Amino acid sequence: MSPISPEASSTNITDSVSLSGRLLDSLRSDVMTGRYPPGYRLVERDVADTYGVSRLPAREALQALRAEGFLEVRKTRGLVVRSWTERDVSELFDIRQALEAMACREAADNRTDDDIAALRAAVVAADDAGDATAAHDANALFHQLLVTASHNRTLGEIMSPILFRVQWLVRQIPDPHTVSHDHHEIVEAIAAGDGELAESLAREHAERNRTTTLEAMFGAG
Repeated sequence: MSPISPEASSTNITDSVSLSGRLLDSLRSDVMTGRYPPGYRLVERDVADTYGVSRLPAREALQALRAEGFLEVRKTRGLVVRSWTERDVSELFDIRQALEAMACREAADNRTDDDIAALRAAVVAADDAGDATAAHDANALFHQLLVTASHNRTLGEIMSPILFRVQWLVRQIPDPHTVSHDHHEIVEAIAAGDGELAESLAREHAERNRTTTLEAMFGAG
């Protein structure tokens, strides 16, 4: 799922088929793209008014966003967008590195022609993107498609909230095109059915991504 743009998510949500789910998608996207920065207080009543919903779906969406690790409770302020420490970031990348390496190894064994076509299309979309937001969106899709290509349902369920948080962090990187070479190499290793190489490339890519993200957020590597 590609993140929803702030412009799209600021309109009233009127489809009641999955109101809290749609609201969750919108809130998550608005946190990831910086509409609500770290420390910003999200109040149930204000969320309901802003997104044109009742307070029940607003409450459900906020609690789900908290469960995904985007919000935290502060005693004097209630629910706020979480702040990150260097340790938080590094721990998240440790988990991402291990699980994504596994996904790439399994993708090399289980991928279909459609999986490879989708991965290559995401890489090209990122390469051709005319702005950072579009490139970040395409890169995020690439990483989601890696998990899809593994055809490991349990892994997909575990990695979904992790990838959302990783997307949030890596959007701090000024130039999302820096990962292009890595993405090309990973998809071609998967296409060749070389699980050992795909796993190794995924680990190296995650480590470089960790360093770049830490530098962008904290000026440290």
